[in-house]
Amino acid sequence: MSINPSTGPDAASQIKRVGWLHFANDFTLDFLTPLLPAGVGVAWLGIMEGFADAAGQVLKLFTGRASDRTGRRAVWVGAGYLVNAVARPLSAVGLLFAMPVWIVCCRVADRVGKGIRGSATDALVADWTSGEARARAFARMRTMDHLGATAGGLSAALVAWWLRPDQLWMAVAALAIVAFVVAWLARGLRDRPDLEPASSTAPGGWWPRSPQVRRPLVAIGFATLATKVSPLLVLVQVAGLPAEGSSEQWPLWQVCLGWAALGIVQAGASAIAGSITSRVGAAAMLRLGWLAAAAVFAGLALASGAWLIPVGLAFGVIAGLTEGAEKTWLADLAPRQERALTFGAMALITAVAGLLGNALCGLLLVHWGPQVFWLMAGISVVGVMLTYGRKIDFD
Repeated sequence: MSINPSTGPDAASQIKRVGWLHFANDFTLDFLTPLLPAGVGVAWLGIMEGFADAAGQVLKLFTGRASDRTGRRAVWVGAGYLVNAVARPLSAVGLLFAMPVWIVCCRVADRVGKGIRGSATDALVADWTSGEARARAFARMRTMDHLGATAGGLSAALVAWWLRPDQLWMAVAALAIVAFVVAWLARGLRDRPDLEPASSTAPGGWWPRSPQVRRPLVAIGFATLATKVSPLLVLVQVAGLPAEGSSEQWPLWQVCLGWAALGIVQAGASAIAGSITSRVGAAAMLRLGWLAAAAVFAGLALASGAWLIPVGLAFGVIAGLTEGAEKTWLADLAPRQERALTFGAMALITAVAGLLGNALCGLLLVHWGPQVFWLMAGISVVGVMLTYGRKIDFD
């Protein structure tokens, strides 16, 4: 990764440190997530995921504004990662004593940790980089995310195959070891020293006021209605396919392997996304990615049986190619005094849009069947169209 000459090796060191934090965080997350159904029923899962994600995404808006006003990023990033690292192994208590409420509380605390660090993490990466280095840095973050997710998913598959369900708590408790690694990495985080604090120039309010970020936020939000359809939903559909003519579904360890495979393709796509984005530009990368997503949705509408497997993997590729480009686009357009707040706004918009999109897709899937994916393809194309034209003025 090229670095900003004004910051020298410090920039590369900080980007690598944040990247390894991404890896460790997603390792523990994707190790724990596929094991949770062993201790949490379907009803509790719905309550847990809905409330936890909502709490984390809303919090990003407030912590983003706080980071902008103080000009400090590293303290928010470190605190958020430490909350994640502590909350996850504590889930072992709920698994051991069959207390789903405890597990739900740990999951909510985990998402609060993400809310504390999310906006500040993206702003920290943007502060330390510029130009082509910024696109490569955001792509690196997504690559490390997916590599960590892959390692976590594979480890979860091994544990689920090796241990009895009543022994899984021991493996979850062992995540405390990773918490020490996270604490060591977080201690070395630094704000860029040559940037003046943004507190004196940060606008008031809880929403970005910069006109140049309005159309990108609208375009990303609308496209998210389709492009953030949960990969887990695709995986569950694939895992429910009959195996060799029987009516049995995949066992837990095979579902974990499928989750890991999805992480592998996303990591590979993210690894090359930075180079492509730095050449064609973030906006162009998103347009290409969303058009490709429309093609994948068309494939989901037409495919059946085992053909859903390569189509599902293709969906993972598209996600890996576009995730970093979204943040690069906003980082290039948002002024520093609203940078973290802009990332918080994006998180909130995409969370709401993702929730609506998944609910819409799930509801219509019951009535329309796979033909609902034609609607998702159309939404992706409209998202591309919204990236063009004059800025949107809501004043």
